[in-house]
Amino acid sequence: MTELYSRRSFLAGVLTAGTLSAAAGYVLTRRESVQLTLASGADPTGGRRLLVTMWNELNPGARIELKEVNSSTRDQYETFLGTKADIFNLDVIHIPRFAEDGRIVPIAPRGELQLLPMVRRLSARPDSDDFWALPFNTDVGMLYRRITDKAVADEKPELADVLARSPGTFVGQLRTVGPQTDEAFVINILEHALAQDEAILTADGTLSFSLGQWREAIGPLAAAIKAERVRTEAGEDYTTRTFQRSDLRYMRNWPRSYPAIDRAERTKKETAEVRIGGLPIGIIGGQSLAVSAASENREAAETAIHFLTSASSQLHLAKYGFAPTGLGAYIDPGLSEALPHLYDIRLAMESARPRPMHKRYANFSESFADHMRRYLHEGEPLTQRFIEDLQGALG
Repeated sequence: MTELYSRRSFLAGVLTAGTLSAAAGYVLTRRESVQLTLASGADPTGGRRLLVTMWNELNPGARIELKEVNSSTRDQYETFLGTKADIFNLDVIHIPRFAEDGRIVPIAPRGELQLLPMVRRLSARPDSDDFWALPFNTDVGMLYRRITDKAVADEKPELADVLARSPGTFVGQLRTVGPQTDEAFVINILEHALAQDEAILTADGTLSFSLGQWREAIGPLAAAIKAERVRTEAGEDYTTRTFQRSDLRYMRNWPRSYPAIDRAERTKKETAEVRIGGLPIGIIGGQSLAVSAASENREAAETAIHFLTSASSQLHLAKYGFAPTGLGAYIDPGLSEALPHLYDIRLAMESARPRPMHKRYANFSESFADHMRRYLHEGEPLTQRFIEDLQGALG
């Protein structure tokens, strides 16, 4: 254990030095200083903030003020627009609305980026070589599993098998208590539905409007919750806490939680390590950086975005648990040796599917969460009204 994390610490130093070295092409020379504001959600890892610090050290004439805005996925649009900013760090699901409403301007990528296909698709400007926002980090749902004996064969389980054959050993974000936990709930439900029926949500984010199909796809999860064969929590933090305190075998969570969870769990005598693997079909997430249409410093903002999303910055963010956006980080020899779970993240990314990429996504998410909460936890039947409300939100 000590050796593993010593290598990671060494790698961290190498990556930081490499990022600074590679940043020479992003240094601005300006006669007049400007202040850039980057509006973003919170980052408990500190990885993004360190990148901003690197930029500021290199560009004292165009410093970035990182303004962390407390928002949920549902209200990010309104909250961000209430913040005067040059750069928005957008949840990918909100890019269509910001673009359609003229709140962001296109940005051209630099040639060094080898973005994963799905990552590119979510942020690119249709029928153009430009992007509405450049991918900062991506994300995909993963299935965590606790290993107690490395000598025992470890076959990666399927999510449906965990529900059916391992009662009481799995916890996921399968409960919601309001806007801050709604989105995790929505994503988890979609992943469980896809584990039963991959046609429920297509590769381009088109949702099924067949009530019978939804009843079949969600039925096993509803039965498991009713029989208390799964642990249900609201949000990622409570899910992690339950997994750790109850020493559960399985958990659904995001890749960025893995380094801290694995490090903490290895201190337990009965835990050899924690491993992660892909779901049958995970939901892709992530954040992308966009230039505000209201910015008076677009050129500086664009250069800063190129630095923050560069290939070397991706290596840095991977060390903090973020899923990289480009192929280079996944095939980097040093990174692969220190962080072997990146291979599983890449596999999961290749089969992941997006949520409906629609301007009115927030309305869809609210309606979907409300219907599913009442169905799974209050015993209300799933009726045609569920389908009608989804169609109304995405119509």
